[in-house]
Amino acid sequence: MAHAGKTVNKCGLKPACISVLMAGALSLAGIAQSPADSSLLAAIGAGHYDEAVKLADASLQTSPRNPWLWTMRGVALDGMGNSAESLKSLDKALALDPKYVPALKAASQFSYRRHNARASEYLNRLLAIRPDEPAANAMAGVLDFEAHNCARAIPHFEKSAQLVLNDETSATEYAACLVDEHRSAESVSILDQALRLRPSSHNLRYDLAVSQVESGHSADALSTLQASDDIDSGMLNLRASIESTAGNPAAAFADLGRAADMSPLEERNYLDMALLCLDHDQDQRAVNSLTLGISHLPKAAALYAVRGIAYAQMSKYEESAQDFAQATELDPQGSFGKAAHTVLDMETNKPEVAKQSLLKQLEKDPNDPEANTLLADLLLHENAAPSTPEFAQAKAAVTRALNGRPDSIDALNLRGRIEYDDDHLVDALPYLERAYKVDPQNHATLNQLLLIYRKLGRKEDAVRVADQLKSSFVKEARQNQDEFRTAPAH
Repeated sequence: MAHAGKTVNKCGLKPACISVLMAGALSLAGIAQSPADSSLLAAIGAGHYDEAVKLADASLQTSPRNPWLWTMRGVALDGMGNSAESLKSLDKALALDPKYVPALKAASQFSYRRHNARASEYLNRLLAIRPDEPAANAMAGVLDFEAHNCARAIPHFEKSAQLVLNDETSATEYAACLVDEHRSAESVSILDQALRLRPSSHNLRYDLAVSQVESGHSADALSTLQASDDIDSGMLNLRASIESTAGNPAAAFADLGRAADMSPLEERNYLDMALLCLDHDQDQRAVNSLTLGISHLPKAAALYAVRGIAYAQMSKYEESAQDFAQATELDPQGSFGKAAHTVLDMETNKPEVAKQSLLKQLEKDPNDPEANTLLADLLLHENAAPSTPEFAQAKAAVTRALNGRPDSIDALNLRGRIEYDDDHLVDALPYLERAYKVDPQNHATLNQLLLIYRKLGRKEDAVRVADQLKSSFVKEARQNQDEFRTAPAH
């Protein structure tokens, strides 16, 4: 579960928490057997790591097969920030004794803390020997969570519950896994315990409310949110969602308004307000909210898209089409394939370089559908106007693309745009209607069809397409909002 503005330690557990494991490693490292050993331990304890490495190296001259010395050397090297050499030293200890617990504990902590890919390997080896080790289970649980394997993570979290409950992020991850495994009631219990330990935590309070909603206890969720002495915009947004579902739109409108005032750069507040307005036939209010949002977030494609829906509801088709076009311009994902995005993203500020690259590719294969589509799109992005050589070049490129791939959504949409720009509305329709048959949900296709139907006076078709656009955008917006509220922290 996620909270607005939430920042997390990538590995979840704080160093102070996982240092419990290191303390155990040192306590199990054995009693010093010589004055040199005692000096080595004292140097590490005092944080004199460079001195400790020298002492370890001196002792290893006479005892090269002593895993304790290699382990202490690894601890000292990690203290110096030399993680690579530290793990080499610990691996040497484990080569001498594969089940040497102090080395396994140290290697587990150091690799976990530094996000080393071998952390799971060390933890698995340690847990095979000490299956109930709390700190090792806690770290293993976080790593499984990050690997999206909640079924494996939960047993580890269960064996390290006290450590996890004392760490805000790990408690949230444990709860998120329980929700993912359809164990929402247990998630509520975990977050409730964690919140009692940290009653001022906005993140835990927010996530507890989400879990309460997920488990069907919306009234409890409202109580949890209202109990906060310092409510923030994320809590207000969540509270509005609960109020709206409970049939209290007035309270939801008020909370969303407060949330937008509190966090004017938070896109979801404007989106939720607009969707609530659309649900209650308050189209102009939706437009007003989205226009305010756009003034703060002029590059937020979703705001333009939903405002286009509101305009369509008000039969303001010109404004609607402009907003849909702007949304597509700002967020063209899905309009072109991966290769297209690679070229366009890399050459955003170097269109001439991109064009020359595509022309060279077309010299080798003049009929390459993707390259021709990309070239046409690039030329149109340069504002090639009808009657210019560039416009004719774009049209020819799209024609070649369609000859090679007649059902290409991208090429069909571009050809429709070219005919529209050339004021050939009737000629544009067959291409766009073919694109519609291939993908009835494609926003770029629906956008152009709406505008053309409107200009041709085909009101019934315009209304049908507007309804489809609304349904598609609203469904997508709501899905994104729900995923934002309930997604795991990472």
